[in-house]
Amino acid sequence: MPNTLAHIAVQTLVTRGVLRDADFKWILAGCVLPDVPWIVQRAVAVLVPEIPAIPLRLYVAVQSSLIVTLILGAALALLSRRPGRTYAILAFGIVLHLLLDATQTKWANGALLFAPLSWNLVKFELYWPESPVTLGLSVAGIAVALDALWAVPPVRGRPVLRPAIRPALALVLTLVWLASPALLMPAAQRANLHFAATLDTAAQRNGAPIEFDRAPIQTGPNGAAQLLAWTGEIFVLEGVVPDDAKVVSVRGHFVAMNTVEVDAIFAHSPAWRAILSQIGLLFAAGWRLRCLRHGNRSEARR
Repeated sequence: MPNTLAHIAVQTLVTRGVLRDADFKWILAGCVLPDVPWIVQRAVAVLVPEIPAIPLRLYVAVQSSLIVTLILGAALALLSRRPGRTYAILAFGIVLHLLLDATQTKWANGALLFAPLSWNLVKFELYWPESPVTLGLSVAGIAVALDALWAVPPVRGRPVLRPAIRPALALVLTLVWLASPALLMPAAQRANLHFAATLDTAAQRNGAPIEFDRAPIQTGPNGAAQLLAWTGEIFVLEGVVPDDAKVVSVRGHFVAMNTVEVDAIFAHSPAWRAILSQIGLLFAAGWRLRCLRHGNRSEARR
């Protein structure tokens, strides 16, 4: 997926072009909502390492799908002053976010736009995360953020809790958002989403195709390249592997239970993408806090 700054650039400009005077804080929320499950997954994997990797990955992948993320958007919209308008901004932003994700080349990954009707990942594979396109969008994201700090006034951001039916419905929708992935996970695994079924059946891997998205690699004791999969397993890579690669995407097939013959490989530059995403997330969080402070000041003046 593009980094958060790239999302801020594209989604702000497009949303403002379609939905005039869209509240900037809700545009930023649409830039972040589909990524919330993945952000939480990283924290959970560190804090609770006992959780099995495959069920966790399937849960998070399903929770980041279009239909499930729209449920979370509806819950948030109910806590705003204008729920209908807010939901239009959020829903538009969520769709834009996933479509932008699909433009990047991401082996074994992509956007779930049509689940649960179809578990095929939507991916157009137009450019890699390290391409000049991504860099240009990231610079545009910085420009949009700076312009907002200079020219966009914060809009009151305190949640609306009356009438009580609105927060009650928001809570119900949040629980649905949390529970629905568990109901859909078996279908996702049968569809081999993220190659989870292949990785879950070690005895049946030989000859099976496999892909990995941005996986770290290391040099094994015998000098062979080893890939550290998201499942926690380590796979030996046979074939051409760049000597200086630290993080790679791989397309290949199993030639043994723990050995992958590389058919295609791409070496990533891991650090700067994470930094740009962190800057974008901090800006989105800071803007939300700014709106909350603005709401508190408005209340104090009354």
